[in-house]
Amino acid sequence: MLQKLKYIFSVLKNTYSYTNSINEYFLDYYLRHHKIIGWHNGLPVYSSFLTPGLSKPLGNHLARRMISDLIDKPLPGVVHIGVTDICNARCEHCSFYNAMDQPGEKVLTTEQMKKVIKDCQDFGISIIHFVGGEPLLRKDLCELIKFIDKDKSVASIFTNGWLLKDKAKSLKEAGTMMVNVSIDSTKADIHDKFRRLPGLFDKAIEGLKECQKVGLLTGISTTLTQEDLLNGNFEKMILFAKEMKVNELLVFDTMPIGMYSHREDLSKKKTDRKKLFSLVDKYNHEKDSPGIFCYAHFRDQSVFGCSAGRNFFYVTPYGEICPCDFTARPVGNILNESLPSIWFKLEEARQNLPEKYANECCNQEPMLITMGNKLNK
Repeated sequence: MLQKLKYIFSVLKNTYSYTNSINEYFLDYYLRHHKIIGWHNGLPVYSSFLTPGLSKPLGNHLARRMISDLIDKPLPGVVHIGVTDICNARCEHCSFYNAMDQPGEKVLTTEQMKKVIKDCQDFGISIIHFVGGEPLLRKDLCELIKFIDKDKSVASIFTNGWLLKDKAKSLKEAGTMMVNVSIDSTKADIHDKFRRLPGLFDKAIEGLKECQKVGLLTGISTTLTQEDLLNGNFEKMILFAKEMKVNELLVFDTMPIGMYSHREDLSKKKTDRKKLFSLVDKYNHEKDSPGIFCYAHFRDQSVFGCSAGRNFFYVTPYGEICPCDFTARPVGNILNESLPSIWFKLEEARQNLPEKYANECCNQEPMLITMGNKLNK
């Protein structure tokens, strides 16, 4: 009997070790790290772009992947929902600027937003990010977060942090997993000038601290240019995130869209990825540093590629479905058409793109024209 128990224990131990190795391999592949950055409802979190380990939303994610394989078509797992078209900042690089406060357009009501959330969850979405404008300006945001079926999806928000300190407790009570605050510089005066809102840096930091106090996971969202990488500003941001004890640093490319539509140089200047990834790996392997989600890695074709129309889509404050936040080219409106029919129309346009554009952003030439024409037919 004792020998039998030893054998069973050995099998279970080896099975766990094998399963854990596979888990670490896939996390390293997608995130460039496999460390637990925090805990949500007692379960391990690796990124705000992944469902917590062993969670019901993870089961939902795996079921979607299985169905996707069976029908041989990609199905979305992540959605960004724009809940408002207004903002209290006027950021120099704002990607939403051209769509802000559109005359004649009506932002979705509470009930319409709830329908959007339900349709997304019924379609298998396991990660919901609320964005703006500035999402905390929407008075019913916490009601919308509460409405989410937490057995199917986790919810996070992206905010500039101006109103965060007073909203943190309500966000926690509503079931929010993570709050990501946009920070563009470790220096308050530079950040506030860039965001054109005096005092924003201090309010954002106060908001982050309050979120941590009430038990929310926190992240800093920042944009990267080649100059930031070369002059040391990016490493300073990593060290700042470490000092702030946030769970994750999310790094996005600066795009020639919105307020930066005239910045054609941004699409021509390629970030030194070898240097970038070297820095990311250095700090991702430090246990006391936040996890670094580097979108330049994730959207590399050797890893996943651009997720717009493949794993991800964006819902505008008016109910329009777009490939992503950076491509304001609606494929349909969720109020007038079913989400699956819109998705497969978007996915078809994506699949028909020439292979050489697979790793490009669809808001940059010539893919912008190619995909834009297809979506607007």
